[in-house]
Amino acid sequence: MMNWKQMALGAVGAITLLSLVACGGNTGTNGSMGSGAGGTDIVVKDNTNPSVYQSFKLEKIDKIANIRGVDWLSSDLILLDKPNQDLKPVTVEGEERYPHNIYMHDLAKGTDTLIKESDASIAAPMASPDRQYVFYREPEESVGKGFILNLNNGESVQTGKDMGFVGEGAWLDNTHVVYPNMEGNLVSADVEGNTKVLVEVGSFNIRSVEVSGSTVYYITGEDGQLNAYDAETGEVKQVLKSVEWVIPSNDGTRLAIVKKTADTKRALVLTDLEGNEKATLARGTQIFGTSWSQDDSKIAYTINSESDNEKGLFVSNTESAEQFQISADMDNVSDPLAWSPEGSKILLSQSVLDSAGYHFETSIITISE
Repeated sequence: MMNWKQMALGAVGAITLLSLVACGGNTGTNGSMGSGAGGTDIVVKDNTNPSVYQSFKLEKIDKIANIRGVDWLSSDLILLDKPNQDLKPVTVEGEERYPHNIYMHDLAKGTDTLIKESDASIAAPMASPDRQYVFYREPEESVGKGFILNLNNGESVQTGKDMGFVGEGAWLDNTHVVYPNMEGNLVSADVEGNTKVLVEVGSFNIRSVEVSGSTVYYITGEDGQLNAYDAETGEVKQVLKSVEWVIPSNDGTRLAIVKKTADTKRALVLTDLEGNEKATLARGTQIFGTSWSQDDSKIAYTINSESDNEKGLFVSNTESAEQFQISADMDNVSDPLAWSPEGSKILLSQSVLDSAGYHFETSIITISE
């Protein structure tokens, strides 16, 4: 079968495909979505809210129906999780459901190309920093077996025999992924499928695994203990408690932390690597999808709140802490937000309800400096 790079050469050129830049991000949740076939309708919404934000101007929002975009493969290609309607469906609770497979979507052409076909559903695809591999799981409810797909030859290898939570994990480098297993260990796997236990945590509840340089951050326990594992020295240190999500900056000098301040209150704060707070960027009932821009000058995130002017998609300047609301309608994201390689677009997917029922919708938010 022709690999995805060969299929895309006419669209983006070989040089573009060989010089992709990592986006990074944190984990999301799994779910179903619509057909998302090639030629999907795209709705373009111009900015009607004049921006007073000093760091950028919102140009437009492109909405793509029935598509669940999860990551960037280049400035023009995004990674998709969607049902493969060319395969045989299975009946679940009286409803026919097609296996989820991995595709890429060409933003310029509006077409989808199948990357990985499988009769077993595939969930939570996560591209490596150099965009040569994709880590994913074959889910059985909230857990599943892990696999690494080689995008050059289309072959997949299983990452050991351990089951892991769908959507939990991060790339340690271009050839190693790190994730928690069901035995309470932090494990690494290379692109040939070999695994190694990094830390015997002893906790079934390991979550929010993120990587910055040689440091692996993860949260354990009911008290939200943030830990940092040094992959070079093997040392583990406790950083901060009451943490729900951690997102390291790209340069590895700061942390964006979503912390619980009350039963129904969360705050997005910037800290140094020791957990000392430097600025509070946002507050809300829940804060999801947090993602740093490539140059770490901005952070995008979504807020759940009862007030329209306090919910939706926001971007904050990480130096001044100035906040700008992009849309009040984008408060229920399905996956982490992702900045495009050049930093001018934000990828966001959410589940929306219309007359046909629930389906996924992907938004491409374009900004300019």
